[in-house]
Amino acid sequence: MLYFSSLYNYLFFHTIAEIFSICIAFTVFLISWNAMRYIENNYLKLIGIAYFFIAFIDLFHTMSYKGMQIFKDYDYYANQLWIAARYFESIILLISFIFVKLKMKVNPYILFAICTIITTLILSSIFVWKIFPVCFVAGVGLTPFKIYSEYTICLILFAAIIILKNNKSYFEGIVYRYLLLSMVCTIISELAFTVYIDNYDFSNLVGHYFKIFSFYLIYKTIIVKGIQEPYDFIFREMKQKEQELLERNCVLQTQATIDALTGLYNHRYIYERLEEEAKRYSRSNCQFVVMLVDIDYFKRINDTYGHLIGDKILKELSKILKDGTRQTDFVGRYGGEEFLVMLVDTNLNEGFNVAEKIRRVIELYEFVDKIHLTVSIGIEEYSGEKISELLNKADKKLYAAKESGRNKTIM
Repeated sequence: MLYFSSLYNYLFFHTIAEIFSICIAFTVFLISWNAMRYIENNYLKLIGIAYFFIAFIDLFHTMSYKGMQIFKDYDYYANQLWIAARYFESIILLISFIFVKLKMKVNPYILFAICTIITTLILSSIFVWKIFPVCFVAGVGLTPFKIYSEYTICLILFAAIIILKNNKSYFEGIVYRYLLLSMVCTIISELAFTVYIDNYDFSNLVGHYFKIFSFYLIYKTIIVKGIQEPYDFIFREMKQKEQELLERNCVLQTQATIDALTGLYNHRYIYERLEEEAKRYSRSNCQFVVMLVDIDYFKRINDTYGHLIGDKILKELSKILKDGTRQTDFVGRYGGEEFLVMLVDTNLNEGFNVAEKIRRVIELYEFVDKIHLTVSIGIEEYSGEKISELLNKADKKLYAAKESGRNKTIM
């Protein structure tokens, strides 16, 4: 679009090209100013602020360009403002490295005030005092001052590139590449502006292309440091917090449902699980039975061997119950030395066979310290009653097993 506009009307092209680069520079400032707390690199802070004033001078350059008919009292404003802006830009890119190694945070308001003073002096030297050297004479071309200034600006930028390379460790890879390429494009732009004779020459066109691209690369640098990295950090932090929250919820869920000693489900969760299975029964008539398993004479074991041995026995018994049931079944510690086993999709006779198998395994099992023990089991099939009634029936069967000599299963 810019190229075709230059074919139609060069003044139109120049205005569009300059406004485009001015908008980029203003955007650089707005983003960097509002993202100051995220930008730790003092170099980027300073150039972010400076580009506001560079854009401001470029705006005056655009308005004073030949053919704009805004400033009619003087013929040399446009080229003077151009060279002033480029001096300002190159010097800022160079001296900002002074702030790179500073650990302290640079006050942006002080930087803004300093740049305001410098810009005021530049504009005053051109518009008020008219002491800024003439840079272009119509029909003659560039003045020696303008040509030497362009080369001087290139040398300043070369120096900035060398210092940038020496301070590469202070800049992330992508930021370093953007800054380096921006400076190179600015140098090419300046060299293009050393050879034109008329303000409407082709080299002038090329120079503006590279200027726009160099501004865009500075913009990309500020985007990376001012928006992309902070947002990446925020999203990484959110993801980390989310993961931590999930882990904490998992821990809390475990603490709320699992018995710390045996690793089985605890008393509270047993009721929740039984209620769920009761609802499934009411919907699909899925049978299930409940076994209450109690260790015979466990108090005597604790008194004889101590509670540590008793705890080990509870753990070993928990494993036997888990191994003796299916993954779809449910095993929990009902309280003390009493356990509850829920056998899903199982009728009373099938449940009795499972209970007897478990009872015989426990009877023959050698626990810690070669201790042998037995269990009594009460088993009841669910038939639609309240869970409390179901457990009460199973408890009565367990009591009957105890009363009839222990080491028995009663259904």
